[in-house]
Amino acid sequence: MKTNIYAITDSHQESRNLSKLLSGVYNFEKDSKSPFLLLDSGDLFKGIYDKELSVNAYLKIKELLPQAQIFITLGNNDFGFKKSDFDYLKQTVEKFKNAGINVICANLIDNKTNRHADWVLEYKIIELNGQKFLITGFCLNNSCAKKFSCDLSLPEDCFKKLIESIKEKYDKIIVLNHHWYTYSKNLKDFATDNGIKIDLIIGGHEHSPISPDYENNIFYPLSFARTLYKMTIGEKVENIEEISLDKLNFIEPFERPILDYEKKTGLREPITKRVLNLTKCYSDPCPLGTFISDNMRKLGKTDIAFHSTGYTMYPLRLADSDVITKYDLGKVICATTTIETINITVAQLKKVFENAVLNRTLKDRGNARFVQCSRNVTITDSCDYENNTCEIIQIAINGENLLDSERNPIEPNRVFTCTIDPYIGSGEQGFEVLKNLPKTKVLQNGKEVQINELLKNALKSAAQNFDGNSEYPSAKFIDLIE
Repeated sequence: MKTNIYAITDSHQESRNLSKLLSGVYNFEKDSKSPFLLLDSGDLFKGIYDKELSVNAYLKIKELLPQAQIFITLGNNDFGFKKSDFDYLKQTVEKFKNAGINVICANLIDNKTNRHADWVLEYKIIELNGQKFLITGFCLNNSCAKKFSCDLSLPEDCFKKLIESIKEKYDKIIVLNHHWYTYSKNLKDFATDNGIKIDLIIGGHEHSPISPDYENNIFYPLSFARTLYKMTIGEKVENIEEISLDKLNFIEPFERPILDYEKKTGLREPITKRVLNLTKCYSDPCPLGTFISDNMRKLGKTDIAFHSTGYTMYPLRLADSDVITKYDLGKVICATTTIETINITVAQLKKVFENAVLNRTLKDRGNARFVQCSRNVTITDSCDYENNTCEIIQIAINGENLLDSERNPIEPNRVFTCTIDPYIGSGEQGFEVLKNLPKTKVLQNGKEVQINELLKNALKSAAQNFDGNSEYPSAKFIDLIE
């Protein structure tokens, strides 16, 4: 007998979308008593709506459809940035456990014991419709987990040890992998090379559309809960369908809490007119990133500015609407961290950009070290795609080259002022050169400037001072191919 599977990922507190997807699952399964699988590949948190709405949506689907066998893995953003975030995650896992919802992450290590963290499952074997499924999950390593005495081991090593340790018989292996597609493919290949058959991988972490890999049964639903995958598994995975949000209908138990929250918070109310076309790229300069850095530079009154590319999650395209609502702004950026200024030498600046382009050859897949710069910065680099290396050839500020023909600083100790975000300022994402530099918080009207408020005010100012040109320039990264 075949088992129905539904897969979601990276809902990021887009509770309206998640609740509508779960409404769809309810409508598909309400007339059946057969057990089915509902899989989520992580990043339930970090977003706009209240966390409780997403948590309660999963509790509601389990209440309405007790036959739902729900498995969720952790995403890098689920750990949060503050201890209160981490505590909330652990409380949610316990709440889910009590409701019969499984949270799995096989590679989560408790650094205090150097063993698997006991508050999540490594795996679970469950029998459904005459087949036994081994279900496990993995999350990419990230600095947030380390703040809370956790680490995330390499999935390949962890997976092999896990499979070798399991004595109970099972028929199929399903993996929830919160990582880029290339890493899911690597895990699949690693398993195959070691004589292990992974029957299905549901991926997460990718915010760009990933084409279904039917050959390897690797599927990535669209991020922000914009689609779900529906399929069946028996002897093989088949009847695969990706269903978009607009093809599904809300049911009242899921929609009512969303409507109440939106009314209470004014989430859908306009903030300002939409006049700029601020498109977004994760690993390349983009109008949205440059716009933010330009305004950081303006408020910080510095020579240049740059910030981690990971702060923004969604574009502000001109074609999407005539206005920008609180919801639109929250989709773009939800961080409330405050910006700061530093003094940085040319020699140190070169190290910053060397780190930013370390994974430049992965720009089509995701380079988390990348920084979005103010428009007066131009970087020229040389990429060797065969060996996955990249070198800085030139750094120019306001058109002035700072490196000589040998790629060395002309004046190594020359100092520039710079506005940055505190995440990379603390040395995260490999920016060790910034860690110990003295920082000064940027103040406006006596208050520290939050990066999300900076963007909101800059968008209002852009609408008030609009000159008729909607296209915003980007900083320049010029790639020379070896």
